[in-house]
Amino acid sequence: MVKGTPSMGKRQKRTHTVCRRCGRVSKNVHTKQCTACGFGRMKCRRDYRWKLKAKLNRK
Repeated sequence: MVKGTPSMGKRQKRTHTVCRRCGRVSKNVHTKQCTACGFGRMKCRRDYRWKLKAKLNRK
């Protein structure tokens, strides 16, 4: 398997689509789970404390 130009033509499948709950393009088509909010995996939203800290440090 080559990693160059011939491989680039095979990148046409969609892995992620718009999530119903959070509206971000992070819902996986194959697993039917959202990586951003956890929709399809759990009832409560996926949220962590370090997320706030990372948002404050970003400029």
